[in-house]
Amino acid sequence: MKTLRKALSILDAFADAEHTLSVAEAAARAGVTRPTAHRLVQTLIGEGYLAQDQRDGRLAPGYSVLTLAGRLLDTNRLRLESLPHLGNMARTSGERASLAILHRGQTLYLAGAEKPSLPTLYTRFGQMRPANCTALGKAILAYLPGKELQSYLDEDLLVSSTPNSLTDEAALRADLGEIRERGFAIDQEELSLGLFGLAAPILIDGRPVAAIGLSGRALEPLMNHRSVVQHAAEVISHVLSRGV
Repeated sequence: MKTLRKALSILDAFADAEHTLSVAEAAARAGVTRPTAHRLVQTLIGEGYLAQDQRDGRLAPGYSVLTLAGRLLDTNRLRLESLPHLGNMARTSGERASLAILHRGQTLYLAGAEKPSLPTLYTRFGQMRPANCTALGKAILAYLPGKELQSYLDEDLLVSSTPNSLTDEAALRADLGEIRERGFAIDQEELSLGLFGLAAPILIDGRPVAAIGLSGRALEPLMNHRSVVQHAAEVISHVLSRGV
């Protein structure tokens, strides 16, 4: 079991890496020794979960990761039910639309639709961002049961991405209370300066399972479409609830 955990920690090391990693870099990120990392890396390469550049020996995720992720995306009901609504939200608002869940204390993007002014419609997935810094993350946090929210806060996950990020527990709790009152969350340059967000929770029996929202370069245009976002979240919630 310990060996499995170490192997998974090495794979996790590549989740946030913006470039290829050496074995030493992967070991440091995963918190394992170099000899252990070298042994596990060779196994992961053999199974296709990592790929190694023959020129410099650096590592990147392998195709086996993609096939596993593809299977999840192709069968995930939450994502499949949300995709048409993401497209409609993007067309209606002219902004980027996204779907995300709370995974290991962070916002994990499952799908998205780019703004119509850009040339492609894409399925945004795999990116992880601090939940306290995104409208999507805060929309989910606001509806967590009290004990689960406290567990999240106890894990010291309140990251500061910009000067506007809410890293004080009292300030975040106050913001989450406002979110519950109005039914949607906003991100006022809390993740990235010059970027705003608006999101509503997807609820099943009052429990947040995900959030859907818009992001753009100004808050006012997003606010003009808050009813569209809330309606989409309500429809998805209703459809998913029928399958429970």
